[in-house]
Formats: sequence, structure tokens, C-alpha cells
Amino acid sequence: MSKLTYSIVLPCYNEADNIPILIERFKKFHGKYSFELLLVNNGSTDHSAEVMRKAEKESGNEFLRIIHIENNVGYGHGIQTGLSHAQGSILSYSHADFQTPPEDIFKAFDLIENQKFNLDRTIIKGFRINRSDDKTFLTQGLSHTVNLLLGKKLNDINGQPKVFSREFFESFEKPPTDFSYDVFVLYTASMKQMNLATFDVDFNERLHGESKWTTDIWQKNRTILKYLRSIFLLSWGNRSHSENPIKQLSQFFLIGILNYLIFFALLKGSSVGYLVSSVMGCLIGVGLMFLVYLYNINKESCKKIQQQILIFFLVGLVSLGISVATISIGENLGVIPEIGQIMAIAMSIISFLIGTRFVSYPVISEL
Repeated sequence: MSKLTYSIVLPCYNEADNIPILIERFKKFHGKYSFELLLVNNGSTDHSAEVMRKAEKESGNEFLRIIHIENNVGYGHGIQTGLSHAQGSILSYSHADFQTPPEDIFKAFDLIENQKFNLDRTIIKGFRINRSDDKTFLTQGLSHTVNLLLGKKLNDINGQPKVFSREFFESFEKPPTDFSYDVFVLYTASMKQMNLATFDVDFNERLHGESKWTTDIWQKNRTILKYLRSIFLLSWGNRSHSENPIKQLSQFFLIGILNYLIFFALLKGSSVGYLVSSVMGCLIGVGLMFLVYLYNINKESCKKIQQQILIFFLVGLVSLGISVATISIGENLGVIPEIGQIMAIAMSIISFLIGTRFVSYPVISEL
């Protein structure tokens, strides 16, 4: 088989009713683009395997390749397996349930051919529009949690299709097997300081079948917990990176200890009193956190660095205000000074982490 330009991977789990329609939609582009379509039978328990085998033998489906996985290990495993079998120089993946139309994949290919994107430094993804409010709320909630855990701003994480170079794919290290695969792809691109080009895609209703991860409330919660566990492990694996929140949390924890020691020394060794000792300790702590941020920030990848620093400074002031308010409330409630200061330090660190994750950290450039 000659070398192809594009490879399209679609993981399929119990999509027997969708597969024939899916292939017909892709057949319209056969001859117009040099591509292969890899349908990954991801451990289906219906008759998807039979439908795929029959379609592979039909005339006119020369662009079609079938990959069979005996047992369903996970969404990410299906995609990774398909991509590892791909022969194209430009790789892509999407969904097989028609919530993202197949035609959108070729819109991404047109972006490459018409705008001459350098895929060595860019990945392309669809940005979903026309989503229902409940799905948007869940997506945004998970996205904010992911941003907090990873320290990166990743929008519409599960938007499809995703298109990138073979070289980028070959750089993947220990990709997850579950629904966090999309996060892994975007996070890897961010860590490599790649650009992100997005284009609007419609988010449609499923044509046949049902969601594979929200069949009931217990399954949904288990999937979300597993998803968050994978994100945490991804962050932990990159904890040596300067912008990693786990590393920053460790740094802030050490600052918190220093903060407490300063407070304790002032409280016991001077006559300034509890409130002044606490505020001075927190002020020094916030100042040190600000210096840690300046040390950690990647000035080459961060856009509008002066604006970022100003915003971070404002986050620091808010954090200081929260600390002082915590101290004041604790004093009014009769909390002993030592415990009140620990509470103030904890609130300061939490507000710092949340503020810097959602407001002032570097982002992937969008074209």
C-alpha cells in the first residue's frame, strides 16, 4: 500500500447500526482526498464485527481498514491502537456516533491544505457549538477541574476531530486508556509549546445507540472518578515542570511553614499582638508566593507577560484579603491564635492555586 497523506481513526463500541451509514458518508470523499479510514472495533458486544468485515470486502471501500480489539480496555486504548496502525503522515481521530459529523474531519484537512499549517508546531481540533446547557455545564465543570490539576487552560477538551502529525503522535509517552485520552493529547501539545488551531463544529444528537459512559448514575460517577484519577496521575508524572500545580503546591506548603514560623516568632517574641503578627506573616507569605510565581513562569510561552504579572499580583491581594478575613473571623469565634493562623495559611494557599490556575497561567496559543 502506498504512503497515505491522511489517516482517520474512529473507535467503535457497539455501533453496528451506525457503521454502514458512517462508511457511506466517508465514501463521498474517496478519490478527492488521499486517506484511509480505520474503524476500530473496540471490544463490541453487538454485531459490529460482522458489519465491519462485510463492509471491508465491498467494492468501493478500498479506503477502509478494520482493527479488532477483543476486549474493551477503554476509549483511549481504542484510539491509541488505531493510531498505531495508521499509515498516513497526518493522523486524526473522532467519534463514530455522528455527534461530530464525519465531514468535519475533511474541513480540518482543508485547513491544512489551504492555510499551510505547520503541523510540526500545530494541532487542529473542532470546537463544539450548539450544545445543550446540561452538557455544557458538565463539560465546563470537568474542564475547570482539569485546568486546576494540570495548570493548563484546555478548552472544549473532548471537541472532535483532532488532527496532528505523525511525529507528534510518536512522542506520546504512556498515554491513558480511558476517557482522559483527549486531555492527554492537548496537555502533551501544551507541554511542547505547540499551537492549537480550532474551528467550529456542530454537536449533533446521537444517530443510533446510547452513551457508553452515562448509562446510569453509578456508571457516570465511576467514569468521572476514573477520569479525574488519570488526570491526577498525568499531573503527578509531570510534577517536575515549573508550572505544575503539584510542584507549586509543594512550594507553597513550604512557604506556609515559613509563614507560620514568622507568625509564631512575632507573637511570642514581640508585643505587636495576634492580629498584627498574623497579617505580617501572611503578607510575607503572599510576597514569597508572588516571587515563586515569577521564578516559575515560562516567559517565552506566556503571552502578555506584564498583564499576567499584574493579574497575579491582584490574585495575591485577594489571597491576602481572604487570609486577613479568616484571621478576623477566627478571632471573633474564639479560635486560638495558632489554629487561626493555620486556617489563614490554608485559605491563602487554596485561593492562590485557584486564582493562578483560572486566571494567570500561560495558555496554548489559538490561531
